[in-house]
Formats: sequence, C-alpha cells, structure tokens
Amino acid sequence: MKTLSLLSLLAAGWLSISASADVIFEDNFDSEAAPGASILDYNSFGQWTVSEGTVDLISSGGFGISCAGGSGKCVDLDGSNNNAGVLTSSLLNLTAGNYALSFDISGNQRNGSSDSLLVTLSGFVNEVFELAGGAPWTSITRYFALDAANSGAIAFSLSGGDNVGIILDNVVLQSIERVEVPEPSSFMLLMLGLLGLVLARRKAHQ
Repeated sequence: MKTLSLLSLLAAGWLSISASADVIFEDNFDSEAAPGASILDYNSFGQWTVSEGTVDLISSGGFGISCAGGSGKCVDLDGSNNNAGVLTSSLLNLTAGNYALSFDISGNQRNGSSDSLLVTLSGFVNEVFELAGGAPWTSITRYFALDAANSGAIAFSLSGGDNVGIILDNVVLQSIERVEVPEPSSFMLLMLGLLGLVLARRKAHQ
C-alpha cells in the first residue's frame, strides 16, 4: 500500500509540473467604453490601434454575439464599413527568453461563412486561422523564444469585408520558464522502472 501511495505521489508531482509565468500584456476588452455598451467601428482602445478598416466593440449579447464565457466584452474583427480592420497592440519590449501568446477566438456567430484571420507578433508568431461562422470559442496558445532582446506588436488581421468576422477575446502575452514534461509513454516507462526497483528491493528483504 505504501508503495502505491509513493508512486501516486510521484506521478502527481511529475504531472503537476508547470511553467511559471509573468504577464507582459493582457486585455479582455471589458474596460473599453461604458459598461454594457457595444460600439460599431470602435477605435478608442486603451492598448490597441485599428488600421486599414474597422472593428466593432461588442458587449456580450449585443448583435447576437456572445463573448468568451458569456460575459464581458469582445471584438468583432470585421467592423461595419465593409472593410475588416487590423487590430494592433501597443509596442512591446521583450527580453531574451521564452514566451506564450494566448487568445480566444470564435466564428462570426451570425452566418455560416468562413473567415480567415492572420495573427502575428513581429515575425515571432505568424499563423492563419480559418473559422466557420458557427465555430465555438476556442483558446489558442502559441510558444516562441527570443535569443536576444527585441520589440514587437501583436496584430490580428482579418480578411474580408462583409461586416461579420471572427470574434476575439482574452489576449495575453506571458514570459515563461518552460519546464519539459515527458510524453505519456516516457512517463509510463519511468513509473514501471520505479515499480520494478521497489519490487526488487522488497524481494531482497524477504
């Protein structure tokens, strides 16, 4: 019984290893404008600028759109002038190290058409996401490393111009200390090895 308890504790300790993180940038858009207000073609963000088109600030429930978690505010990346905007964060000065960029996105929630979103962070992150109109909220995390200090901005650029686009919420950039967690197969080999050592020791004392 003690052997099983020990192995369980080892397993729990191993699997609970996580990376410590310091938040560099975060925005859930909830502090924008007046409480409960949805504003079309919004461009008064505290930490973002809008270029090459427009975006809409949405209070959850407005225009038939539910923000992540069903509350707060979010952004429709295709505003209401038939020209999707580019949402760009303030400039971020980053030191050498490991980083995680995370954000929540959903489909446009109003029709079945697909939308294409380019997410960049000055060359460190560069990825296109295609979402159908009914795609549910999804949390995305991307990791990258810098060998030297650098600066950049997070940008969300939507292709389209039909006034309904991908919805964005909960953008976070963190500096992390990455910890390697073994693959499940490696973990099982480790546990089998430990169990074998315990059984061999028991047998030697019988």
